[in-house]
Amino acid sequence: MRSIKGWNQNQQMNADPTGPKPKPEQIKEQKEKSPLLDILKDKAPEVLKDISEKGRTRLSKISIERTVIRYGPLPDPEDLAAYNSIVPDGADRILRMAENQSAHRIDIEKLVIGSQQKQVTRGQYFGLIIGLVGLVLGAYVGIAGQPWLGASLGGATLVSLVYAFVKGKQEQSKNLAEKRPNR
Repeated sequence: MRSIKGWNQNQQMNADPTGPKPKPEQIKEQKEKSPLLDILKDKAPEVLKDISEKGRTRLSKISIERTVIRYGPLPDPEDLAAYNSIVPDGADRILRMAENQSAHRIDIEKLVIGSQQKQVTRGQYFGLIIGLVGLVLGAYVGIAGQPWLGASLGGATLVSLVYAFVKGKQEQSKNLAEKRPNR
C-alpha cells in the first residue's frame, strides 16, 4: 500500500495488539473521505506540476478513505483538549482517574495472586497430612493382622495423591496454554 506523506488508505492505532480485546464502548472509529486531488494539493503540490489537466480531472474523481480505529481507556488528545475548555483541568482529572484505576487494578491483581499462592500452599499441606494419615493407618492395619486391608488403604492413598497431583498439573498446563497468545 502506497502512502502519501502520512495518508494511508487504512491506518489502525492499537494500544496493544496482544492484549485483551476492547469492549465495544471503548472502540472509536473515525472515517475520513477526501478526493485525491485535494490531498495532493495539500501534501505534495510538486507532484501536480507534471500532471496534465485531463489527469487532474481523473484525480478529482478518485477519493481516498482513511479509517482510524482507536481503543483504550483514554479519549483522543483532541477530546482531552475539549474537556479542558469545558471543565478546568478536565484532561488532568481524566488522566488522574485512569492512573488511579490502573493502580487499583494492580493492587487487586496482587491480592488475587497472593491468595492463590496461599491456597496452593494450604492444599499441599492438607495433601501431606491426608497422605501420611492414610499410609500410617494402612501400616497399622497391616501390622495388626490385616495385610490386604492395610495394603489397600496405603495403595489407595498413594494412588489418589498421585492422581490429584497429575490432574492438577494438567489443569495448570491447560490454563497456561489458554492464556498464552497464539504463536
